[in-house]
Amino acid sequence: MQKLEKRISPRQALQIPLRFHSGEMASTDPEVASETSNISRTGLFMRSPLRLKVGEPLALTLRVPTYLSGSARSILECSGRVVHEHRLPNGDLGYGIQFSHMLNFQAAASSMSAPAPT
Repeated sequence: MQKLEKRISPRQALQIPLRFHSGEMASTDPEVASETSNISRTGLFMRSPLRLKVGEPLALTLRVPTYLSGSARSILECSGRVVHEHRLPNGDLGYGIQFSHMLNFQAAASSMSAPAPT
């Protein structure tokens, strides 16, 4: 039987650095560094060194590539929830995240920005 595609927005295979923590944006939980495997307008797939639960809310901060945002060092803050878990071929855990709110989009330098060329 063929698996039906439920996504309404096409995915792009992009490795974008991100930070996340469980709960809401104002949470004091420590942030965890990770990277997307793919992303769309409605969600993303990422690896996680932490075990997450389906339904768990997350606060995420992503550094959006210039060619997508039109601005260097663009940072996107958003919230979402874990919708599925998938064990990757190398044994790592990956998670599908559905965005619930885009909270902030800014073109500002941050600790996630790439180092200046030398």
